[in-house]
Amino acid sequence: MLEIIKLSVFLLVLAAIGGFGVSYVNSMAEPLIAQQALKAKIESFKEIYPQGEEVKDESAQYMKSDTNPLIKEINVAYKNGAPAGVIYLVEPKGYGGPIRIMAGFDIAEKKLTAIKILSQTETPGLGAKSKDSLFQDRYKGKSAAVALEVTKTPPVKDNQIQAITASTITSKAVTLGVNAARENFESNFVK
Repeated sequence: MLEIIKLSVFLLVLAAIGGFGVSYVNSMAEPLIAQQALKAKIESFKEIYPQGEEVKDESAQYMKSDTNPLIKEINVAYKNGAPAGVIYLVEPKGYGGPIRIMAGFDIAEKKLTAIKILSQTETPGLGAKSKDSLFQDRYKGKSAAVALEVTKTPPVKDNQIQAITASTITSKAVTLGVNAARENFESNFVK
């Protein structure tokens, strides 16, 4: 019985030391991880709206109680001190789970500049193709005035996006997220 108590106390002390060690390393690495995440976010902003000189998170100003819940963040890109573009972070639900998307709009042209799929858990070889530039480029230059729609065939209208073959659910989810951003852009930035 004494051996069991000794072994239990030893294991408890060992687990406590291990827990404190992991906690210490995590506290040391956390600022570095946050710094890398911020750097990746800024690089993504440049891909979505390259003309912006400075990007500010203005979610508090443009997200209201009636804002579509798919919208997670609203960033405004400034050029020469004036708002020039808007970059949205949206998160619709796809076939395999949430899809994190950045969508950029040009205020003067009232058009979509680009989208970027940041993360997704879609089926490899099918919905995962949403990260391919071939699919993402289908959104470039689309007007913000009309809702986008998904089609299985090659588009015949300017507001149509051709779905990824065998991945209509993923294509519709991405378009749903982009349309949520488009509606907010129309109501807040188009005069």
